[in-house]
Amino acid sequence: MQDRPLVTSVSLPKKEAEQWRGKRAEIMQFSERYLRIQMRHEIRRAVTRKYNRQKDVEFTVVTTRFLPTEYDTLHFVAASLRVSVSLLIYGLIRLWEKPSRRALRRFFSINYSMDSMEWTPEAGFVEEIITFWAVENPGDPPPTEALLPA
Repeated sequence: MQDRPLVTSVSLPKKEAEQWRGKRAEIMQFSERYLRIQMRHEIRRAVTRKYNRQKDVEFTVVTTRFLPTEYDTLHFVAASLRVSVSLLIYGLIRLWEKPSRRALRRFFSINYSMDSMEWTPEAGFVEEIITFWAVENPGDPPPTEALLPA
């Protein structure tokens, strides 16, 4: 798997866009916690995608970089819940903004994997898996290389 970051963009309210630009790495440390919260929701099907639109709030597009595993994990959860990655990032920033959440030091590691069983013009069968496990000492290295940064 490639190790170089993927360049893409997200749409965020201006205040959160500034936080994302300045604290992206710190905010992404909360991705495991936020994705676990999001995965408490039911998988959504037969609905349109939800975006982070708000009346009377000015949004801006922010160019950002994600590691391939970060990008794939975010897109897997977003597609399963029929929401935009921008909405996930906005929620992640809002979680990070809460001092009580930042004080909580329960960390999890996450592993994303994908297996293309069949991908032809006749049929497509792809399996995506996210696995979480508790990390007792957040300073310890993750057990595999295919993890989001802890």
